[in-house]
Amino acid sequence: MIVRVAWLGWVALVLLVSWAVWLFLLWQPARQIELHTLNLLARASARDWPAVEAMMAPDYRDGWNGDRTAAIDEARRLFSHFFALQIVPLEPLRITGTTDEQSATAPIGIFGSGTAIAHEIMDEVRDVKGPFEFRWRKNGAWPWRWTLTEVRHEELEGRRAR
Repeated sequence: MIVRVAWLGWVALVLLVSWAVWLFLLWQPARQIELHTLNLLARASARDWPAVEAMMAPDYRDGWNGDRTAAIDEARRLFSHFFALQIVPLEPLRITGTTDEQSATAPIGIFGSGTAIAHEIMDEVRDVKGPFEFRWRKNGAWPWRWTLTEVRHEELEGRRAR
């Protein structure tokens, strides 16, 4: 069987165009925010605090008046009561915003096993109404460069962990 060189060129062109379309769709801001938010929750579930901190903007603030360091310290303290931990959105993320600032909103569930404090945390998060909001800001020219600037939840704001 003889394969013509011209056919190989067409195959290469189709593969190149397919790859370019895939990258274009992958690098859309809404898709990047969805992936970043899911990655943030997965890293928090794994208690990989240096990775979580690396995803946060230096000027990060949250609804509990915490900056980046305080938020990581609080999460480290609270989630240390879990033997197993999984943090997941309970519904598909709703992505809104502009080209340079986006937010992902969804109810969040915390599941796992641990001490009595861990069960209290799971119960409190389960009982709150409304979604968590994760606000992201574009950080640089590359389409995948986003940093977390804020986490909010109306009902939980102002409450501090016991």
